[in-house]
Amino acid sequence: MALKYVVTKQVFGFDESKTEKYVARQVASGQVSFRKLCTQVGQICGAHRGTVQLVIAGLIDALINNLDDGKSVQLGEFGTFRPGIRAKAASTEEDVSAENIYRRRIIFTPGTALKDVMNKVSITRFTAPDTDYTKSASNYDNGGGSDYGEAPDPGI
Repeated sequence: MALKYVVTKQVFGFDESKTEKYVARQVASGQVSFRKLCTQVGQICGAHRGTVQLVIAGLIDALINNLDDGKSVQLGEFGTFRPGIRAKAASTEEDVSAENIYRRRIIFTPGTALKDVMNKVSITRFTAPDTDYTKSASNYDNGGGSDYGEAPDPGI
């Protein structure tokens, strides 16, 4: 497997000249549903998918309860979840209160297993397949185009 990227042009607005630069952007290669993930885990562990779903639901509940208590939660080599806040600065200590906090968030720090897989994964440039359907039908052997560049009728 490899991470795929495309090259995109981006305008950086932090300077006066609005400089255009080229940046590599990752191309997502899909998403695994929760059901499929539980099936895969079940096959690896030898457990039924329903059992895996039950254990994951319990893990999430325990994670929520501990984060709600302000604790960080370590999940072995997977990583650590911890609660965090974003707050506005104030000039004096007395000016700091709960109203200064404008965002609560969960911070995830990947563990060794995830760091290792990301450090070892290969990276390839993604090129979109040629999907130019404007060429005449006589250029393709699709069994039904005319000599006038018309596409064959799919209903026939």
